[in-house]
Amino acid sequence: MPLIVWTESLSVGIDSIDEQHKVLIQIINDLNNAKNNNETDAIMQQIFTRLIEYTEQHFKYEEDIFDEYAYEDTEAHKKQHQALIETIYELKQKFESGETRIGIEVLQFLNRWLTDHILKTDHAYTDFMHSNQIK
Repeated sequence: MPLIVWTESLSVGIDSIDEQHKVLIQIINDLNNAKNNNETDAIMQQIFTRLIEYTEQHFKYEEDIFDEYAYEDTEAHKKQHQALIETIYELKQKFESGETRIGIEVLQFLNRWLTDHILKTDHAYTDFMHSNQIK
């Protein structure tokens, strides 16, 4: 069973961003499935790396739009992005060193952060994106 299920309430109304959010949700669900199936650390590591790479790609996509169209909350939004990236890198480093396992706490954090970020911070830019014809 997936940890996060896409619902229309998560949609920000911009197809390109919704599709990217769906990919992030799938990666987190893949990490959850690997944990639940007692997959090897190597597989968990690959999924963790994929999560970092795609998160950075998605954040860059959003931030490039913010910069191009002068979104008023750009700096605050970028700070949230940076904080998550730093946290994921810390978790990955702890995982690689054997200090922490990919457990329910890590998955709950990722679930909570992503859904809260989409529902609050990302939904706040919907009108801005639509006013600039960003799809």
